[in-house]
Amino acid sequence: MRKIFLLSFAAAFLTACGNYHYEEAEKLRSQGLMLGAAEHYALFAEKSPSDPRAQQALFKAAGIYSKEFSLCSKSGPLFERLLRNYPATPLRSEALRGLFLCPDYFPVNAAGSWLYGDSQTGGKNARYEFSITAVAPDKTTAENCIYAGRQLVIRQKRAYYLSGGDLIEKQGGFDTIILRNPPRLGLSWTSHDRGGRVSFKVEAEGLKIKTRAGEFGNCIKVSRRMAGMPSWIYEYYAPWKGRVLTSVGGPGFEHRVMELISYEEKTK
Repeated sequence: MRKIFLLSFAAAFLTACGNYHYEEAEKLRSQGLMLGAAEHYALFAEKSPSDPRAQQALFKAAGIYSKEFSLCSKSGPLFERLLRNYPATPLRSEALRGLFLCPDYFPVNAAGSWLYGDSQTGGKNARYEFSITAVAPDKTTAENCIYAGRQLVIRQKRAYYLSGGDLIEKQGGFDTIILRNPPRLGLSWTSHDRGGRVSFKVEAEGLKIKTRAGEFGNCIKVSRRMAGMPSWIYEYYAPWKGRVLTSVGGPGFEHRVMELISYEEKTK
């Protein structure tokens, strides 16, 4: 009887302790204290692995570490634990993406819209609107509109999908690898678009870029060169925000062309 009593007491104590950690995590998250929330979510999942909320707790903790702070060394083990301990979890595809893409320099797994404008006038002369219109497990559909002043010049549909470590943009019958993950300094690859063969290279990382939308840290700089052309394009990507700046470069020069003016991310 004493043994049964002790086991029951221990189970009740652990349950109460687990509930405390989950409730504390939710409270801290609502207050914007994200690191503390992540710690309590992880503790809850550790102490109450059979609780139905344990999978969500691991996912939330990993998501905070990766998206809010780019702490991939902390988010990775949590995503791995979620996938290993709960192989049938409905969060599997999202956890795999989170594990693989940290940080994510071109987020296309949630609806959102980005407004770009020419760097000279802040969008008065030219602007580019990019919107994610549909998200499915196998691909994301987006629409982009280009304006000269107030005049709509081009409206296009594009699709994006992941293949291994490649983020591929599908447009006009071409599948172009626009990013290869993880995008480390010196990484290079070739692909094709409607203009022909294109060469990409990660020219720099850890950059701080300022645009009219704000200041973005830990950015990467990717060159995009068409075969036989005397100049090329540089595209700057910020973690969890996507492309924030486009410039034109050549021997001895680089000029800002288009920059992020504003953006809106829509949570699920």
